[in-house]
Amino acid sequence: MECGDPHFGFARVKCTECQHENLLPFSCKRRHLKRVVEFGAWLCEEVLKAVPHRQWVFGIAKILRKFFMTDRRLLCKLSRCAWKVLSLCLAETAACDDARAGAAVAVHT
Repeated sequence: MECGDPHFGFARVKCTECQHENLLPFSCKRRHLKRVVEFGAWLCEEVLKAVPHRQWVFGIAKILRKFFMTDRRLLCKLSRCAWKVLSLCLAETAACDDARAGAAVAVHT
């Protein structure tokens, strides 16, 4: 009943160019909005801008997707496997010996 009602919480969204503001009421689909925004800001300010970085996107072949739909725990295992392979590759190709790889992994379904 409280879903989407600004009386029970909202985020203030402001355009940095024209300063126009909107209120975005929290809903069941946006419960974690504040946490996501804070994590994104921290990642940008404290991690990504300080070091060279790249983005990789991994996809799952359509024929395999049914396995991940029926057992969601497999997504975590797949993410860890992809990270292990990627970090090994980065470690072997790094220009300096003390380079360390890091990751922020997000599973989108």
